[in-house]
Amino acid sequence: MRLDLDSLRGSVLTDAGISVPTFDVERMRSQTHDHPRWMHIGPGNLFRVHIARLAQDVMNSGAEQCGVAVVAQRSPQRLDRGLGDHDLLTLGVTSHADGHTDFGAIASISEGLAYRRTDDFRRITGIACADSLQLITLTITEKGYQLTGYDGSFQDAVVEDLGRDPMTDAMSTTMALVAALLVQRSHADATPVALVSCDNFSHNGDKLRTSVLTIAEEWEKRGTIDHEVVEWISEKVAFPISVIDKITPAPSQKVADQLASMGFEDMSIDPDAGVAGFVNTEPAEYLVIEDCFPNGRPELEKAGVHFADRDTCDRFERMKVTTCLNPLHTALAVTGVLLRKPTIDEAIKDPGLAGLVHRLRWQEGIPVVSDPGIVDPKEFLREVEEERFPNAFLGDTPSRIATDSSQKIPIRFGETIKSYLADDSLDVASLRAIPFILAAWCRYLMGIADDGKPVELSPDPLLDDLKPVVAGVHLGDEDPKAITSILRRADIFGVDLTTTPLAELVEQFFIRLTAEPGAVRAVLDKEFAQS
Repeated sequence: MRLDLDSLRGSVLTDAGISVPTFDVERMRSQTHDHPRWMHIGPGNLFRVHIARLAQDVMNSGAEQCGVAVVAQRSPQRLDRGLGDHDLLTLGVTSHADGHTDFGAIASISEGLAYRRTDDFRRITGIACADSLQLITLTITEKGYQLTGYDGSFQDAVVEDLGRDPMTDAMSTTMALVAALLVQRSHADATPVALVSCDNFSHNGDKLRTSVLTIAEEWEKRGTIDHEVVEWISEKVAFPISVIDKITPAPSQKVADQLASMGFEDMSIDPDAGVAGFVNTEPAEYLVIEDCFPNGRPELEKAGVHFADRDTCDRFERMKVTTCLNPLHTALAVTGVLLRKPTIDEAIKDPGLAGLVHRLRWQEGIPVVSDPGIVDPKEFLREVEEERFPNAFLGDTPSRIATDSSQKIPIRFGETIKSYLADDSLDVASLRAIPFILAAWCRYLMGIADDGKPVELSPDPLLDDLKPVVAGVHLGDEDPKAITSILRRADIFGVDLTTTPLAELVEQFFIRLTAEPGAVRAVLDKEFAQS
């Protein structure tokens, strides 16, 4: 058995218990080719199993054709191995906490295009200039929107793109790629369009708009484009914000083995590209989008997407990112790495970690939680506590979630800290879980697990800055000022912690966590363990 169009036409997939689309896939592809409505840049796992499936759900409802043309902006290899080898189909594998699994063939992708290929480059330009195009979505990770280094100067690849002609040249960075497509759309006198970032960071649409306009303005300064083009992008292109929530870890070997036992011949994980014909995920999912689409949009509300005003989007994001999910994830991630927990579900079984997360959400987070109105924060937390974190079949890892922690802490913890500081009825000095987690993160930066042996740190753009600060710290040292220079960094914590009572709490926890091998375990259990 293979995942391809031939299998989709027959009954082999349904006979194996796999749901299939109810619409005519080949007809959808033909119609979408002639009248493209939706382009997506960055067809990774999150897109394939969530956003693409939402498009499929809309088409399954009989509402309309809204196939998605996907663009791989970098190496074509991941596109070829993950999608091209399967006729652009994805097998979604949804693992539930109770052990049962749902399988579904996702077939909403109309064409797969690699920006680096000449023929595909022309086709991408053609789609971008089509009057029928309503939206371009992106999942490229937060780093993909960044134009400058930490010194404020443009990155080398951005400088190279600024010297190129957006009407004819291929770009190196995704932001320049997007800006070039908009320049070409402007010259084609096409209709307005919406660009929707579906990446998981705050005010993603605002960041996308700023980056795209910055590049366009730099091209104008160099005489490459006219001011009218910059005005067109600024006035005619919408950049709605969105909030997305669905855990999609790397392809699981356990799932690959399960699919092989079901008879699949083509579900192995590519060792070089790190992709597979399947994507494993959880059942929980949320997508909230600011309803700002100047050329119309697919009826994604029929698939469960919430379209709302900006204030509602902001309140949902604050609920998720600052209180009800992301801080809990980071807490389990950095402490889980120190304790060598292989997966998140194993971490949440730990009485100490479970107690830490319980205090963080119910005692320190709930007092400042933002209620978005479209989702009940307490029900959201219940789902996280009872279904999402304990899901042993998801296989998500602390090391994956610990990636780029320095970029996440300002939102995941800094916003709560600022809320406490701004509210006279709340006592920031009463916090225990948050200073423990921040101290544990500083302890994590040492690259030494709780057993006293080295542990690999996840990628983070600030590692080269931060590791030297703790390089001289040894287990058993009792220097309360060892991490003071880190705690001063408002870019990491949202505020300069040394101006708050939290700095001393973090420093004292850090001393205790570095006392000796096993100290993380001991402090965690003493402070937070649940019986």
